[in-house]
Amino acid sequence: MSSTITDNKLSLPNMVLVAGNGRNVGKTTLACKIINQLAQKHDVTGLKISPHFHYYNTNDVFIKTEYFIILQERQKSSKDSSLMLQAGAQKVFFIMAKQEALKDAINALLPFLSEAPIVCESGGLHEFVQAGLFFFVNYNNRKVEKQQLLNYNPQQIENDGKNFTLNIERLVFLDNQIHISR
Repeated sequence: MSSTITDNKLSLPNMVLVAGNGRNVGKTTLACKIINQLAQKHDVTGLKISPHFHYYNTNDVFIKTEYFIILQERQKSSKDSSLMLQAGAQKVFFIMAKQEALKDAINALLPFLSEAPIVCESGGLHEFVQAGLFFFVNYNNRKVEKQQLLNYNPQQIENDGKNFTLNIERLVFLDNQIHISR
């Protein structure tokens, strides 16, 4: 995969980055809807990033260091990473890394990513990556608790429990970049 460094950030114009205003605001649901839309025409890779270390099957380990673990999701379950696979992603990786190791984790995974669309759910990757699109999901206009994320100028998407304020059908992938068509 080719990538460039701009403003001390890794530029990944083929990535849609989804963050949100805490738990249960619709981040995974939005990521899965985006995967489903893009997978109709492209091979999509899903990434789920967590700063928390969870129990995992050692058979799923893709890369492991003392600072981070990257799993390749292959199972159907109710886990967020599995939901991405079920939504149509060709490959899904689940990265467990504290924020201070996240940059190293994403750099370790880069050689295994293609220039096809990547849909990533992460609350911290925006510090190291300039994605093609960066969405901040909020539920029912809740008070924004994660104000620091707004400093990175994400497009704010509201979730009313049934619909998002983003027309996912307008997402297009052209010339290795993700865009919203007009």
